[in-house]
Amino acid sequence: MAAEASEARAVLDEFTREGQLSPSSLERAEWGTWDRVAPGWVLLLSLKSLVLFRWEEGRTGPDLLPDVPAGMSRTEADNLIEMLRGSLPAAAVARTTGGLTLERVLSLLVCVIAAEAMTHQEVDTLLELAVAMNEEALQAADLSRPLYRGTDVGPWDVSETDWEAMGLLDLGGLKVPRTEVTKVDLNSLDSDTEVLAAVVLFRGTTANLQLQAFPTSSGEPGWGTICDRLEANLRARGAEVERWSERVGVELRAVVPVVSETRGRDRMTVRYIGCDGPGWVLRGVIGGAPALPDSRDDWAYDCFQGVVVDPAFVVPSVAPV
Repeated sequence: MAAEASEARAVLDEFTREGQLSPSSLERAEWGTWDRVAPGWVLLLSLKSLVLFRWEEGRTGPDLLPDVPAGMSRTEADNLIEMLRGSLPAAAVARTTGGLTLERVLSLLVCVIAAEAMTHQEVDTLLELAVAMNEEALQAADLSRPLYRGTDVGPWDVSETDWEAMGLLDLGGLKVPRTEVTKVDLNSLDSDTEVLAAVVLFRGTTANLQLQAFPTSSGEPGWGTICDRLEANLRARGAEVERWSERVGVELRAVVPVVSETRGRDRMTVRYIGCDGPGWVLRGVIGGAPALPDSRDDWAYDCFQGVVVDPAFVVPSVAPV
Protein backbone atom coordinates (compact mmCIF):
# COMPACT_ATOMS: atom_id res chain seq x y z
CA MET A 1 0.00 0.00 0.00
CA ALA A 2 1.22 3.49 -0.85
CA ALA A 3 2.53 5.50 2.09
CA GLU A 4 -0.23 8.12 1.75
CA ALA A 5 -2.89 5.40 1.71
CA SER A 6 -1.36 3.84 4.85
CA GLU A 7 -1.37 7.22 6.60
CA ALA A 8 -4.98 7.81 5.55
CA ARG A 9 -5.89 4.34 6.82
CA ALA A 10 -4.37 5.08 10.23
CA VAL A 11 -6.29 8.35 10.50
CA LEU A 12 -9.54 6.67 9.43
CA ASP A 13 -9.05 3.78 11.89
CA GLU A 14 -8.47 6.14 14.81
CA PHE A 15 -11.55 8.22 13.98
CA THR A 16 -13.67 5.07 13.56
CA ARG A 17 -12.47 3.78 16.92
CA GLU A 18 -12.41 6.99 18.98
CA GLY A 19 -14.87 9.29 17.21
CA GLN A 20 -12.24 12.01 17.16
CA LEU A 21 -8.60 12.58 16.20
CA SER A 22 -5.57 13.11 18.38
CA PRO A 23 -3.30 16.10 17.67
CA SER A 24 -0.75 13.76 16.10
CA SER A 25 -3.36 12.32 13.71
CA LEU A 26 -4.55 15.80 12.77
CA GLU A 27 -0.98 16.63 11.87
CA ARG A 28 -0.54 13.33 10.03
CA ALA A 29 -3.60 13.98 7.86
CA GLU A 30 -2.11 17.23 6.48
CA TRP A 31 -5.60 18.60 5.93
CA GLY A 32 -5.53 21.62 3.65
CA THR A 33 -2.52 20.41 1.67
CA TRP A 34 -3.62 20.42 -1.97
CA ASP A 35 -0.33 20.76 -3.86
CA ARG A 36 0.78 17.14 -3.39
CA VAL A 37 -0.65 13.76 -2.46
CA ALA A 38 -1.66 13.98 1.19
CA PRO A 39 -3.68 11.69 3.52
CA GLY A 40 -6.43 14.27 4.05
CA TRP A 41 -6.95 14.68 0.32
CA VAL A 42 -6.93 10.89 -0.09
CA LEU A 43 -9.72 10.61 2.49
CA LEU A 44 -11.76 13.31 0.73
CA LEU A 45 -11.38 11.55 -2.63
CA SER A 46 -12.33 8.23 -1.03
CA LEU A 47 -15.58 9.78 0.15
CA LYS A 48 -16.14 11.33 -3.28
CA SER A 49 -15.68 7.93 -4.96
CA LEU A 50 -18.24 6.28 -2.70
CA VAL A 51 -20.75 9.10 -3.13
CA LEU A 52 -20.49 8.92 -6.93
CA PHE A 53 -20.74 5.13 -6.85
CA ARG A 54 -23.94 5.24 -4.81
CA TRP A 55 -25.40 8.05 -6.93
CA GLU A 56 -24.68 6.17 -10.17
CA GLU A 57 -26.58 3.22 -8.70
CA GLY A 58 -29.64 5.47 -8.63
CA ARG A 59 -29.58 6.45 -4.97
CA THR A 60 -30.51 10.03 -4.12
CA GLY A 61 -31.37 12.00 -0.99
CA PRO A 62 -31.77 9.82 2.11
CA ASP A 63 -31.06 6.69 0.04
CA LEU A 64 -27.63 8.07 -0.87
CA LEU A 65 -26.84 8.97 2.74
CA PRO A 66 -29.30 7.14 5.05
CA ASP A 67 -27.71 8.28 8.33
CA VAL A 68 -26.50 11.78 9.14
CA PRO A 69 -23.46 11.79 11.46
CA ALA A 70 -23.84 13.32 14.91
CA GLY A 71 -23.04 17.00 14.97
CA MET A 72 -24.22 17.57 11.39
CA SER A 73 -27.62 18.61 10.12
CA ARG A 74 -29.22 16.95 7.12
CA THR A 75 -28.82 20.25 5.21
CA GLU A 76 -25.10 20.40 5.97
CA ALA A 77 -24.58 16.76 5.03
CA ASP A 78 -26.58 17.10 1.79
CA ASN A 79 -24.60 20.21 0.82
CA LEU A 80 -21.31 18.31 1.19
CA ILE A 81 -22.73 15.42 -0.83
CA GLU A 82 -23.75 17.84 -3.61
CA MET A 83 -20.28 19.38 -3.52
CA LEU A 84 -18.69 15.94 -3.93
CA ARG A 85 -21.03 15.24 -6.86
CA GLY A 86 -19.66 18.35 -8.57
CA SER A 87 -21.91 21.28 -7.60
CA LEU A 88 -19.73 24.40 -7.52
CA PRO A 89 -22.40 26.46 -5.67
CA ALA A 90 -22.41 23.77 -2.96
CA ALA A 91 -18.61 23.96 -2.84
CA ALA A 92 -18.85 27.73 -2.37
CA VAL A 93 -21.31 27.27 0.52
CA ALA A 94 -19.01 24.72 2.17
CA ARG A 95 -16.04 27.07 1.76
CA THR A 96 -17.76 30.20 3.08
CA THR A 97 -19.46 28.46 6.03
CA GLY A 98 -16.43 26.39 6.99
CA GLY A 99 -18.45 23.23 6.40
CA LEU A 100 -15.66 21.29 4.71
CA THR A 101 -13.57 19.97 7.58
CA LEU A 102 -11.56 16.81 8.05
CA GLU A 103 -13.83 15.70 10.90
CA ARG A 104 -16.94 16.04 8.74
CA VAL A 105 -15.32 14.20 5.85
CA LEU A 106 -14.36 11.37 8.19
CA SER A 107 -17.83 11.29 9.76
CA LEU A 108 -19.46 10.94 6.35
CA LEU A 109 -16.86 8.43 5.17
CA VAL A 110 -17.40 6.21 8.22
CA CYS A 111 -21.19 6.34 7.66
CA VAL A 112 -20.97 5.40 3.98
CA ILE A 113 -18.43 2.62 4.60
CA ALA A 114 -20.82 1.16 7.19
CA ALA A 115 -23.80 1.52 4.85
CA GLU A 116 -21.87 -0.35 2.15
CA ALA A 117 -20.72 -2.98 4.69
CA MET A 118 -17.23 -2.71 3.24
CA THR A 119 -14.53 -5.16 4.30
CA HIS A 120 -11.08 -4.13 5.49
CA GLN A 121 -9.61 -5.11 2.11
CA GLU A 122 -12.26 -3.15 0.23
CA VAL A 123 -11.45 -0.02 2.23
CA ASP A 124 -7.74 -0.51 1.48
CA THR A 125 -8.56 -0.77 -2.23
CA LEU A 126 -10.68 2.39 -1.99
CA LEU A 127 -7.80 4.32 -0.41
CA GLU A 128 -5.36 3.08 -3.07
CA LEU A 129 -7.78 4.23 -5.77
CA ALA A 130 -8.01 7.63 -4.07
CA VAL A 131 -4.21 7.96 -4.13
CA ALA A 132 -4.26 7.35 -7.89
CA MET A 133 -7.03 9.95 -8.27
CA ASN A 134 -4.95 12.39 -6.21
CA GLU A 135 -1.93 11.85 -8.47
CA GLU A 136 -4.05 12.32 -11.61
CA ALA A 137 -5.55 15.54 -10.25
CA LEU A 138 -2.09 16.92 -9.59
CA GLN A 139 -0.89 16.00 -13.08
CA ALA A 140 -3.91 17.73 -14.62
CA ALA A 141 -2.76 20.93 -12.83
CA ASP A 142 -6.23 22.50 -13.23
CA LEU A 143 -8.89 20.54 -11.34
CA SER A 144 -11.62 21.98 -13.55
CA ARG A 145 -10.14 20.41 -16.69
CA PRO A 146 -10.52 16.77 -17.80
CA LEU A 147 -7.54 14.59 -16.99
CA TYR A 148 -5.16 13.73 -19.80
CA ARG A 149 -7.11 15.45 -22.61
CA GLY A 150 -5.42 14.56 -25.87
CA THR A 151 -3.94 11.31 -24.56
CA ASP A 152 -6.32 9.07 -22.62
CA VAL A 153 -9.49 11.09 -23.28
CA GLY A 154 -10.76 13.55 -25.85
CA PRO A 155 -11.71 15.79 -27.39
CA TRP A 156 -8.58 15.33 -29.46
CA ASP A 157 -6.74 17.45 -31.97
CA VAL A 158 -6.36 15.85 -35.39
CA SER A 159 -2.61 15.67 -34.75
CA GLU A 160 -3.08 13.62 -31.57
CA THR A 161 -4.87 10.53 -32.85
CA ASP A 162 -5.66 8.40 -35.89
CA TRP A 163 -9.27 9.47 -36.28
CA GLU A 164 -9.85 7.30 -39.36
CA ALA A 165 -9.14 4.19 -37.30
CA MET A 166 -11.76 5.31 -34.77
CA GLY A 167 -14.63 4.99 -37.26
CA LEU A 168 -15.76 8.60 -36.86
CA LEU A 169 -18.06 10.59 -39.14
CA ASP A 170 -15.97 13.07 -41.13
CA LEU A 171 -17.69 16.46 -40.93
CA GLY A 172 -14.65 18.43 -42.04
CA GLY A 173 -13.44 20.39 -39.05
CA LEU A 174 -15.14 17.94 -36.70
CA LYS A 175 -14.86 14.16 -36.73
CA VAL A 176 -17.66 12.85 -34.51
CA PRO A 177 -18.68 9.49 -33.04
CA ARG A 178 -21.43 7.47 -34.71
CA THR A 179 -22.71 5.81 -31.52
CA GLU A 180 -26.52 6.06 -31.40
CA VAL A 181 -26.41 9.09 -33.71
CA THR A 182 -29.56 8.96 -35.86
CA LYS A 183 -29.32 12.37 -37.53
CA VAL A 184 -26.72 15.09 -38.17
CA ASP A 185 -27.52 18.73 -38.94
CA LEU A 186 -24.81 20.95 -40.40
CA ASN A 187 -24.76 24.72 -40.37
CA SER A 188 -22.48 27.66 -39.81
CA LEU A 189 -22.85 30.46 -37.32
CA ASP A 190 -21.48 33.97 -37.71
CA SER A 191 -19.52 35.55 -34.89
CA ASP A 192 -17.89 38.94 -34.54
CA THR A 193 -14.60 37.60 -35.80
CA GLU A 194 -15.18 34.61 -38.06
CA VAL A 195 -17.51 31.83 -39.13
CA LEU A 196 -17.79 28.97 -36.64
CA ALA A 197 -18.19 25.36 -37.67
CA ALA A 198 -21.29 23.89 -36.05
CA VAL A 199 -23.06 20.55 -36.12
CA VAL A 200 -25.94 19.07 -34.15
CA LEU A 201 -26.02 15.36 -33.37
CA PHE A 202 -29.35 13.73 -32.58
CA ARG A 203 -30.16 10.49 -30.79
CA GLY A 204 -33.67 9.95 -32.00
CA THR A 205 -36.01 12.41 -30.31
CA THR A 206 -34.59 11.95 -26.82
CA ALA A 207 -31.25 13.77 -26.93
CA ASN A 208 -29.17 16.19 -28.94
CA LEU A 209 -25.70 17.69 -28.80
CA GLN A 210 -24.70 20.87 -30.61
CA LEU A 211 -20.96 21.15 -31.24
CA GLN A 212 -19.13 24.37 -32.11
CA ALA A 213 -15.40 24.48 -32.71
CA PHE A 214 -13.47 27.64 -33.33
CA PRO A 215 -9.77 28.55 -33.43
CA THR A 216 -7.93 30.46 -30.74
CA SER A 217 -4.44 31.84 -30.48
CA SER A 218 -2.21 32.58 -27.52
CA GLY A 219 -3.78 35.14 -25.22
CA GLU A 220 -7.33 34.70 -26.55
CA PRO A 221 -10.17 33.66 -24.22
CA GLY A 222 -10.39 29.97 -23.45
CA TRP A 223 -13.36 27.96 -22.20
CA GLY A 224 -13.08 29.47 -18.71
CA THR A 225 -13.59 33.02 -20.01
CA ILE A 226 -16.23 31.93 -22.52
CA CYS A 227 -18.06 30.16 -19.69
CA ASP A 228 -18.08 33.36 -17.61
CA ARG A 229 -19.50 35.40 -20.49
CA LEU A 230 -22.06 32.74 -21.34
CA GLU A 231 -23.28 32.60 -17.75
CA ALA A 232 -23.67 36.39 -17.66
CA ASN A 233 -25.64 36.35 -20.93
CA LEU A 234 -27.90 33.55 -19.74
CA ARG A 235 -28.67 35.32 -16.48
CA ALA A 236 -29.41 38.52 -18.39
CA ARG A 237 -32.03 36.54 -20.34
CA GLY A 238 -33.67 35.40 -17.12
CA ALA A 239 -32.19 31.91 -17.04
CA GLU A 240 -31.45 29.96 -13.87
CA VAL A 241 -27.79 28.87 -14.02
CA GLU A 242 -25.61 26.63 -11.85
CA ARG A 243 -21.98 25.65 -12.30
CA TRP A 244 -20.92 22.05 -11.94
CA SER A 245 -17.60 20.27 -12.23
CA GLU A 246 -18.26 17.21 -14.39
CA ARG A 247 -16.30 14.66 -16.39
CA VAL A 248 -15.39 17.21 -19.10
CA GLY A 249 -14.63 20.02 -16.64
CA VAL A 250 -16.67 23.03 -15.57
CA GLU A 251 -20.11 23.14 -17.13
CA LEU A 252 -23.20 25.32 -16.90
CA ARG A 253 -26.58 23.78 -16.16
CA ALA A 254 -29.32 26.19 -17.15
CA VAL A 255 -33.08 26.48 -17.31
CA VAL A 256 -33.69 29.01 -20.09
CA PRO A 257 -36.93 30.88 -20.90
CA VAL A 258 -38.06 30.20 -24.49
CA VAL A 259 -41.06 30.98 -26.66
CA SER A 260 -42.65 28.01 -28.46
CA GLU A 261 -45.15 28.21 -31.30
CA THR A 262 -47.16 25.40 -29.77
CA ARG A 263 -46.70 26.04 -26.04
CA GLY A 264 -46.12 29.78 -25.94
CA ARG A 265 -43.80 30.76 -23.10
CA ASP A 266 -41.87 27.76 -21.88
CA ARG A 267 -38.59 26.79 -20.20
CA MET A 268 -35.84 24.61 -21.64
CA THR A 269 -33.22 22.70 -19.65
CA VAL A 270 -29.76 22.63 -21.24
CA ARG A 271 -26.14 22.05 -20.28
CA TYR A 272 -23.16 23.92 -21.71
CA ILE A 273 -19.81 22.14 -21.79
CA GLY A 274 -16.47 23.09 -23.27
CA CYS A 275 -12.82 22.19 -23.59
CA ASP A 276 -9.61 23.94 -24.63
CA GLY A 277 -7.39 22.23 -27.18
CA PRO A 278 -4.18 23.19 -28.97
CA GLY A 279 -5.29 26.27 -30.89
CA TRP A 280 -9.03 25.70 -30.55
CA VAL A 281 -11.99 25.62 -28.19
CA LEU A 282 -14.79 23.07 -28.52
CA ARG A 283 -18.17 23.99 -27.05
CA GLY A 284 -21.12 21.68 -26.63
CA VAL A 285 -24.77 22.35 -25.82
CA ILE A 286 -26.65 19.33 -24.46
CA GLY A 287 -30.42 19.07 -24.84
CA GLY A 288 -33.02 16.45 -24.11
CA ALA A 289 -32.77 13.66 -21.55
CA PRO A 290 -29.03 14.05 -20.76
CA ALA A 291 -29.61 17.69 -19.71
CA LEU A 292 -32.31 16.97 -17.14
CA PRO A 293 -31.52 17.35 -13.42
CA ASP A 294 -29.87 14.25 -11.92
CA SER A 295 -29.69 12.60 -15.36
CA ARG A 296 -27.42 9.58 -15.58
CA ASP A 297 -27.52 9.59 -19.39
CA ASP A 298 -23.88 9.91 -20.55
CA TRP A 299 -24.49 9.78 -24.32
CA ALA A 300 -23.72 13.47 -24.92
CA TYR A 301 -20.59 13.38 -22.75
CA ASP A 302 -19.35 10.25 -24.51
CA CYS A 303 -19.89 11.93 -27.89
CA PHE A 304 -18.16 15.13 -26.79
CA GLN A 305 -15.09 13.28 -25.53
CA GLY A 306 -15.00 11.23 -28.73
CA VAL A 307 -14.70 14.27 -31.04
CA VAL A 308 -11.55 14.98 -33.07
CA VAL A 309 -11.02 18.63 -34.03
CA ASP A 310 -9.29 19.60 -37.29
CA PRO A 311 -8.23 23.26 -37.05
CA ALA A 312 -8.80 23.63 -40.81
CA PHE A 313 -12.54 23.78 -40.01
CA VAL A 314 -13.72 22.80 -43.49
CA VAL A 315 -17.44 22.09 -43.17
CA PRO A 316 -19.11 19.90 -45.81
CA SER A 317 -22.33 21.19 -47.32
CA VAL A 318 -24.11 17.86 -46.92
CA ALA A 319 -23.95 15.49 -43.99
CA PRO A 320 -22.64 11.99 -44.82
CA VAL A 321 -25.19 9.22 -44.88
